[in-house]
Amino acid sequence: MAFVPQHRAVLAARLAEIRIAPDEQLFFVTYPDTIHWLAVADDSPATLVVLPLVAHVAALSPRLDLRVLGEDEAAAALVCLTGDPDAAALLEDADLPLLLAFDEEWQYQASWGPHPAAIDPYLEQWFAAHPAAESEPEEMDESLLAQLTQEMRLWYNSGLNQACAAELRAFLAGMQSAEPDAA
Repeated sequence: MAFVPQHRAVLAARLAEIRIAPDEQLFFVTYPDTIHWLAVADDSPATLVVLPLVAHVAALSPRLDLRVLGEDEAAAALVCLTGDPDAAALLEDADLPLLLAFDEEWQYQASWGPHPAAIDPYLEQWFAAHPAAESEPEEMDESLLAQLTQEMRLWYNSGLNQACAAELRAFLAGMQSAEPDAA
């Protein structure tokens, strides 16, 4: 992806910051189903903060396969995977990062993103305090983007990592194969 080289240091630092509660780790380590995650990413603060957490979760689980693509590459991949030329519509107007989940046969299951709902009050407060910032990252100047990214790292390290891990756990649990009925 084009954004990775310029943001490699932030992504690496963010990955090193992530701590997930033991019960969440156990869930991810023992998740029984094969799931393919296609993360659609850009160079927004949300991607720089959330994508390393998604990668951390995927690294914990031997049954999760994570692939990260930019929006254009992901659109082409979706069309190829599904054989449906309209599949790229999943990405239209989507906030990134977007996590698309596929089962073992690469059948689309569900999507998650761009961040846990618990961050919404933090973002609302930050944007209210920074009226010069537009709500769309591509419209913000570099200094505000850097400031928002740093603030988001602090928020995640102060509790939102756990909220995100819990949402990812619920996301996976919702796709988990039904247990056979006990006889």
